[in-house]
This record gives sequence, structure tokens and C-alpha cells, in this order.
Amino acid sequence: MYRSILRSLSAVCLATALFMVGAAMAEPKAPTEEESADASFAKSFIGKTFSRDLEVEGWADFGGGLVSPPIWVHQYQREDGTVLVLTSKETAPASRGSPASYVVTDARIISKPWKGYAISIACMQGDDFTLRFIGDARGPQDNEWWTDVRRAWEISLETGQMTETKTKGISCTNMSWGQ
Repeated sequence: MYRSILRSLSAVCLATALFMVGAAMAEPKAPTEEESADASFAKSFIGKTFSRDLEVEGWADFGGGLVSPPIWVHQYQREDGTVLVLTSKETAPASRGSPASYVVTDARIISKPWKGYAISIACMQGDDFTLRFIGDARGPQDNEWWTDVRRAWEISLETGQMTETKTKGISCTNMSWGQ
């Protein structure tokens, strides 16, 4: 009799646990109001054309560079540690006194990195030395490359679109190395 009661209780507990896990997995976490505002802010840059530097009010310019012609990447950081990454495509090269022209192809807000981590827009994967990855990485300050990458995004060399990707084999430059 006790075995039958124990089996029944076990079955009820198991069914309840499976139901709760299933319900939690079925309902993705809704973005906060701030996350939604940040996403809208980032998307507002897509399609924007510019030449020279693109100023982003309220964000510190952390620099950028060429990924692979004609795709460029640029990083900005807000006072709270949140990062804005913009990719752009060169639409007209510089010529006789006029600067090159660009159009923003993608924009991504990256939440403040965990303590000890930093966002690097100069990451590579394996033996491909094209810096077409963005990573949330950490490592010893005296290392030029960090391999402990928590999150990563790949930049399409054709479109400039950024997509989240697996971190396996990704190395990111330590932006403060050699300073």
C-alpha cells in the first residue's frame, strides 16, 4: 500500500515538474522597456548614410575599422557599459578631397559585459585571420589574444549583418594589450 502511494506521489511530482519546465520553456522572457528602447534606438541607424565619422550622442566612440572591403565595423559605449556596434558598407570611395561614403547595414546593442570581460570588435575564428567576429571575452592582461569568449557574433562579409554564433575557436584581441 505504501509503495502504491509513493508511486502515485512520485508520478504527481514528476508530472508537475515536467509541466512547470514545459511552461517555462514555452514562454520566452519578454524584453524590458529599456531593452525594447535600446533595440529601437539601434535599429534607427540602419540605412543611415554618412561620411567621415558617425557621431552618436551620449555614447563614447571606441573606434572601429575595416572588416573586409567594403564592410566596416564601429563600436560605441554608453556610460553604463552597454555597447552599440554598427556595421556599415562603403558606398563610394574617397576621391580628390571628398571622404568615402557609407551606409549603416546593421546595429546591435550588447549588454554590459560581466566583470572581467570586455567587448572586442576584432575577433577571428581558427586559422582565418579575417576579423569578422565580435566577442565578449576575457583573459590575462599581458596576452594579445583572449580565447575565453562568452558570447560572439559573426559579421557577414557580403551584407554586414551581425548574427549570434557559437564561440568555439574564436579569439579576440585584448584592446588594452601593449598600452
